[in-house]
Amino acid sequence: MSDKVIVNRQGPIWLLTINRPQVRNAVDAETMTALRGSVEAASADSESRVVVITGAGGAFSSGADLSAAAQGGLDRDAAIRTLTDVYHPTMKAIRACPWPVIAAVDGPAAGIGLDLALACDIRLASDRAVFAELFVRRGLVPDGGGTWSLQRLVGLGRALELILTGEAVPADEAVRIGLANKIYACDVFESKVLEYATALAAQAPLAMVRAKKAVYAAQTSTFDQAIAQEAVYQGEIFASEDAFEGFRAFLEKRPPKWKGR
Repeated sequence: MSDKVIVNRQGPIWLLTINRPQVRNAVDAETMTALRGSVEAASADSESRVVVITGAGGAFSSGADLSAAAQGGLDRDAAIRTLTDVYHPTMKAIRACPWPVIAAVDGPAAGIGLDLALACDIRLASDRAVFAELFVRRGLVPDGGGTWSLQRLVGLGRALELILTGEAVPADEAVRIGLANKIYACDVFESKVLEYATALAAQAPLAMVRAKKAVYAAQTSTFDQAIAQEAVYQGEIFASEDAFEGFRAFLEKRPPKWKGR
């Protein structure tokens, strides 16, 4: 496993840290491959409940490592292959993870770094976080799913503005427009992220997995299709041990003890 991504298991929480602080966690093919492998491992682990992706040294990710890419010159075909064979599978692995995936954004999330955060389900920001779709300022277009994700979070007009200008959005504004979910002071950011992830990991696992799938399916569904899919998922777990535990815990006025079955 590459040392460019550090994996730290804390009970049911997988903490994945992009570890290239010398370049503000700019990502290259090796980093993205390692991140994909770690996300897939967490996805396959029946004991995991939450995945957190973050960056080392006060940055989430400043984007693609353009210095590494430019060493061999600007090769269009090689760049497209890297996108389709390395970067895109990593984004898809994050989106396909059955567990909730949190982007813990401390410092910049820019370019492909922002697209990486957008691929996650929830974005927690420190008060020094900055979000920017910088591609246009490099003469490029978003290529990590940002055109799909951003407009679904902030609306079409705001997404176009951010993509066409490359404007940097500070943490408080990101929360206001729906780009980020929560903001925490940077000096307590790590502990607050862990606290949030721990609370999320305490939810019913069977329900969480299906609720996440239902929400994403509903993005491209009619209302009738969405409620039909909800019924399918409800039917899968309604008679589960966890469902009965949820009923009993409610009636007995105590916290539930989920078994994941």
